Order: sequence, then structure tokens, then C-alpha cells
Amino acid sequence: MKMHANPAGTLKLWLLNFFGVAAAGAAWYFWLLIPDAHGWQVAGSALAVLCIIFLVVWLRAGTLAYFRLTEFREHPAVWPAFRRALHHVIALVLWVIVAFFVEWYLWRLRAYAPQYGVWLWQKLPSVLRLGTPRQLAEWTDWKIQFFFWYLVPAVWLPVATTVAAFGFKTRLTRSWRVLKRPLYWLWFAALILIGVYVPYKLIGWVNYKADLKVEAWSMGLRFFAAYVIATTAWVAVVCMTGWRVEREDAAAD
Repeated sequence: MKMHANPAGTLKLWLLNFFGVAAAGAAWYFWLLIPDAHGWQVAGSALAVLCIIFLVVWLRAGTLAYFRLTEFREHPAVWPAFRRALHHVIALVLWVIVAFFVEWYLWRLRAYAPQYGVWLWQKLPSVLRLGTPRQLAEWTDWKIQFFFWYLVPAVWLPVATTVAAFGFKTRLTRSWRVLKRPLYWLWFAALILIGVYVPYKLIGWVNYKADLKVEAWSMGLRFFAAYVIATTAWVAVVCMTGWRVEREDAAAD
């Protein structure tokens, strides 16, 4: 079993994710402009958003399925993976909903970090108060973000690759065997750092210029570079995870 994925198939998936997500974003923007003065407009708006969500989930499902199975990963054609993933879109949606609520809860917890910092500082004995309440609050916030950006996705993604390829017809807990491998955690950390932190710094970087035209070009190029990096990191992390999950699954048989 080889980790190597067919270059042509990988390129096709990269292009599909790159243009597909961009198209979905544009469609979402134009969806916001649809009037809702009449019932048929509301119905059409609801149908449009369902179509957008379905196509985005199918795009992700096909990508996950392609890198999950050697029979897809070794060939340049990506349609067989998408055809198989089409049967498991609903299952993947359910698994996405689980992740959504977990991540939503974690993000809401960030609002309580300042109160927790003060509470913890008050409860700790004086000899253990190594920082100020603000520092403890910042430490709590970073810990929540660690769970949000790294731990939860690292636990969720192995099962997502299996759901996209097999649905709920197999033992999903077998996908978590990959969590016992330190290399998986290291690779996941590196790719998340590249795919999330680097784009974040690029987008957030402000280069004050007297010429607004130069600043506008800078912003556009930075957004474009961030999107390219994020798309590449996504394809890479799915490839790495799918191959490792399949290897662990085969070793267990």
C-alpha cells in the first residue's frame, strides 16, 4: 500500500476544490441578494442554498473518498470516487453536524475565558499564582483554540474519510487507530500550521502604504496566496489522513 497518490488525480482534486469552493462562495454571495418579497422567491432561495450545501459536501466527500482507498488514489480518474461518495453524502452531513456543534460549543467557551481566568486565580493558593488573571485567561483561550483548530479536527477527519467512502456500514472506531501514531499527529500539526496559521498571518498583515492602489493590489495578492495555501494544505492533510487510516484498517484485518 503506497502513500503516493496519482499526480494527475491529485491535481484534478486540487483544481476542483480550488474553483469549487470559490464558486460556492460566489454563489452564496449572490444568494444573499435574492429578494424575498414573495413566497416563490423564498422557496427558490431555500432550494438554492440547499443545492449549494449539497454540492460543497459532495465535493468534500469525493475528495475524502479518493484519498481513502487505494483503488481511487492510484488512478488519475476522480469521478469513480465522487460517484461512490454520492451514496454517502447524507452520512457525511450527519458527521459534519456533529463536528459543527462541538466546534460551535468550543468557540462559545472563549467568551468565558476572562471569567475563568479570574476564578482560577482566586482559587489557586498564593504560591501557585504564577501569573495574573489576564494571563490565565489568555492561557485558557489558547487552550480552547488548540482544541478548536487542532485536536477536534484531528479526531474528526479519520472518521470522515471512512464515512465518505463507506458510510456507516463499517466500524468507524477502527479509523481512530491512526490516533495512536505519533507521526499522524506531527503531520497533522504541520499541515494545520501551514493551512490555517500561515493564511491567517497573510490576511492579517497590514502594510501601510500611501498609495491605496498598491495596498489594494497587496491585499488581493495576499488573499489569493492564502487561498492557494489553504487549498493545498487541505488536499495534503486529506491525502495523509486517508492513506494512514487505510493502512491501519488493513493491518487490523
